[in-house]
Amino acid sequence: MTALNILIVDDNRSAADALARLLALGGDQVAAAYDGNTAIERIRTDPPDLVLTDLRMEPVDGMEVLRAARAMEPPVEVIVFTAFGAVEVAVEAMQLGARDFLTKPVTAEQIVERLAPLRADGATHPTDDPEFIANADSSLRLVDTLGRAAGVPSSVWLEGELGSGRGFAARYLHRVDRADAPFSEINPARPFTWPETGTAVLPNVDQLSMSAQAQLARDLATVPENLRVIATSGPDPRRLIAEGRLDAELFYALSVILIEVPPLRNRSEDVLPMLDAALDRFAARYRRPRPKLTGEQRKALSAHGWPGNVRELRNLAERAVVMGADALHIDVQAPKTAGLPQLEPGFSLANYLESVEKRLLIEALRRAGGDRAQAGKLLGVERNTLRYKLNKYGLLEK
Repeated sequence: MTALNILIVDDNRSAADALARLLALGGDQVAAAYDGNTAIERIRTDPPDLVLTDLRMEPVDGMEVLRAARAMEPPVEVIVFTAFGAVEVAVEAMQLGARDFLTKPVTAEQIVERLAPLRADGATHPTDDPEFIANADSSLRLVDTLGRAAGVPSSVWLEGELGSGRGFAARYLHRVDRADAPFSEINPARPFTWPETGTAVLPNVDQLSMSAQAQLARDLATVPENLRVIATSGPDPRRLIAEGRLDAELFYALSVILIEVPPLRNRSEDVLPMLDAALDRFAARYRRPRPKLTGEQRKALSAHGWPGNVRELRNLAERAVVMGADALHIDVQAPKTAGLPQLEPGFSLANYLESVEKRLLIEALRRAGGDRAQAGKLLGVERNTLRYKLNKYGLLEK
């Protein structure tokens, strides 16, 4: 956790000093100002990371402190304290750029909760991208791998689930490698011309038809020397090749560097900081109060499996800001067990087992170079049984 430079503004000296002592215990650098004029002068001469200010002060109130803080470059974050029931004032403060508001009396737990995403902003954005927070080991490994890949012009294959952040990874790699050059996204299903330089992203190449994949593999021969190509696909591209859904020549031509983008369920330490940051962004964008997460909601959201990954989290944050805190109540889905399918309504054991059997048959034939006798030995099945199963799945000609 990163320590923060905090300015507390309250004309109630005892309250300001008590809060300052509390925050200092956690390692923050804390100062107190007991009137608006002193606070504004301090903000302009020595800008803090955060201002915690009461709104009702004389003669200069908290709104003026808020305006001064947000006028700085960059703007200083502000959390305001309001009297119970002063909803109109709180909304006005949010419209002026306040990060959040708290209704008096304010508890220590509320303060600590509001500071958590700010600490994350300072400590866990190694990408300088506020939408990608890396606390989890898997996230930090991804950032490190992208950083190392940035030093060479080799083509990159990004594999990962839909909504996991493959697009972010491509943009980050471009930004740290060749930020001044063009960044292009190409749809290979339509006629296109390679850019002369920069980065060209080929999204979801595994969803192209096999004929389009084969044509793209041929088009790679004409890639300009100064152009970096990044392809994205679903997880486990080698399995997709075995299933006949991905052109092997295309994959091996583009996967000089193969990088896995981890799903959100494997980044549990990132979930709450990312959600807090997303709530802050949407609240500021729509000029609406930021919904408050209860302890019960935080526990439930941490346990959620996030089948929609980062996209699902962003949608939840936006919905909560628009519809209110009740939208944060979700039906928790447990994370998938490694190697097993998600057990949910509509799952069919028979269909799943058949899909596994078909993949094993395809892989055995591939390893055996098409020799059925050798494939049968690899699978431990007799010739007639193998022929029956190959016929069942339309693989006799494979």
